[in-house]
Amino acid sequence: MNRQFEIGLNIDNTVMKPPGELASGYDFAEIPVTELILPYDGEVAWRKKLKEIQGWNQPPFKAASHFLDHEMATGPDVDSTELEILADITLGRLAQAGVEVAGIWGAFFPTPEGFPRDKAVDQALAYCRMLSRYCEKYGVMIALEPMAKPDTLFPSYLDGIAFAKLVDHPLIRVMADLNYFVELNEPLIHIAAEPEYCLHVHIQGDKYQPNVGARGDLHLQLFRILRDIGYRRGVSAASPWISTGEEPFNYRIESRKTLDYLHTLREKVYSE
Repeated sequence: MNRQFEIGLNIDNTVMKPPGELASGYDFAEIPVTELILPYDGEVAWRKKLKEIQGWNQPPFKAASHFLDHEMATGPDVDSTELEILADITLGRLAQAGVEVAGIWGAFFPTPEGFPRDKAVDQALAYCRMLSRYCEKYGVMIALEPMAKPDTLFPSYLDGIAFAKLVDHPLIRVMADLNYFVELNEPLIHIAAEPEYCLHVHIQGDKYQPNVGARGDLHLQLFRILRDIGYRRGVSAASPWISTGEEPFNYRIESRKTLDYLHTLREKVYSE
């Protein structure tokens, strides 16, 4: 098993879907930054939340996403002082929760209409280089997530790699999200172009979840690429959040279906 990539489930919306109701059998959990790490709250609130998180008795919280929902690092209204304060708080708390890699979505780096693109690039590089200092301080990596949005700095996966190369820091690389590859019709083999740049993988979203539609061939293609490049990090699925026919929605049943599906595919590709 230690020669395979890991399968993870996303922990979000914990009021509606308590983590304790997830089926067992996943290797790690992914948590949302803004909802659970509480970057906008004080230390007392965070200590209370951390104690709650640690009491869930879940697999390791190795990954995080939804980084600073209410902020952007590029554009005319950027407050770099606030962003640095939030970077320090956020990465410090992620480290306390045991998170190894935090995803930052591409929408965090917009190119607003009428705003000079070269200035947006300069802002983004300044932000990422500032962020890298706190990555080093707390031991958390950053995975930039291309989102197929043309009004962002890196819409495609290869765009993300090109930007990460400009940042030029080993703790800031790229995330591969299956949804956005499909949206752009970008070949999945691009993940193999420079394997060392892939820090995390998502297979989530309304259209391309496990168990939603006939996606087995697509997932097998992705898993084979990950196997062939020697990828050993995490593959996160949010599919427990999508009902596949059980009414009312049964969290444990849906997550069991997801895990059985993913384990079967992973076993298949590593036994070929």
